[in-house]
Amino acid sequence: MGRDLFINFSIVISLIFIYMQVRWKSHKKSSIPGLSLTIDGLCGGLMGYLLMSFSIRVTSNTILDFRYVPIMLLVLFVGKRPALISSLIIALSRFQIGTGRSAVYAIHMAMVLLAGYIVLDQILKNEESMLKKGLFFTLYSNSVVTVFLIYLTDGINLAHLILLFWGISTLAGMSAVYLVNYIRNSEYLFNKYQIESSTDFLTGLSNVRRFEDFWGKVSQDAQVNQESCALILLDIDHFKQTNDAYGHSAGDYVLVELGHILEEVIGKRGIAFRKGGEEFAVVLPKSDKAEAVRLAESIRMKVEQHHFITHNLVSIPVTVSLGVTVYPETINHLSDMIEMADVLLYKSKNDGRNRVSV
Repeated sequence: MGRDLFINFSIVISLIFIYMQVRWKSHKKSSIPGLSLTIDGLCGGLMGYLLMSFSIRVTSNTILDFRYVPIMLLVLFVGKRPALISSLIIALSRFQIGTGRSAVYAIHMAMVLLAGYIVLDQILKNEESMLKKGLFFTLYSNSVVTVFLIYLTDGINLAHLILLFWGISTLAGMSAVYLVNYIRNSEYLFNKYQIESSTDFLTGLSNVRRFEDFWGKVSQDAQVNQESCALILLDIDHFKQTNDAYGHSAGDYVLVELGHILEEVIGKRGIAFRKGGEEFAVVLPKSDKAEAVRLAESIRMKVEQHHFITHNLVSIPVTVSLGVTVYPETINHLSDMIEMADVLLYKSKNDGRNRVSV
């Protein structure tokens, strides 16, 4: 019996790990409302069915297993609706394992478990430790399973089995909660790291690392498909003097406002990047010279006309200089576009600033 319970425990841990890696790691929002939750409920039901398939046969009609685990995890980590779907699947699929009185009472047990989880979840809603909540859920599960087991076996002496079940079941329930919580937190931190590693912390624009990756992809696509693409480099004029005159907080404010202006002007035509310091870049896939120049001039004018007013109501005059290259209209080699745009940017600065050079 201990061997069979350990097999159930191993199935719980293995299926949770596989599911978290396959389903949650590649999770994307579906255009169909509720589809993701439905899939979670169906997978929870399948897990419960597999656990019942490797259960301990206490009597000819009564089995013992950890089918409560997927229902418990869904209430704790996902929601009530997928837990209900999972409960119904587990209850009905019990008849595939065997029919009779035990199968009928399995439906009652699944509903009692689900109702208890929902009540516990509400009572413990302010509890921050998921492990503590998991412990209460697991102990409740053990109690419900034990009561139904004793009732269905008509007073057979099951003290040894019940003691063994409580030990392994508590280990399985807590291990499952810990594993899901650990993988979920790890995924959150990994996604946060990915976002932060490609996003400028001040402006919220993509950073220089993201620029290099995106520009490599855009230039490769342009070369393979013989499509046009444009690159705009821009630099804030007299930025060092602005920092010296108004303070670094004012300089940061100018950078943030410029980021907003770039996103507003560009829209969905391309992506803006902060390359570092006061230098920014705009990549415009499939844009020709006319559109690139128009957007560059629009950026220049928006910045010039924008009221950069600090928290102490000081107005800061801000202008930008820009360099624009467009493949294949102004340059023949994609590999030279960044260097040429940089040359044109400094041409704008040397020619008096607050202008666009193409």
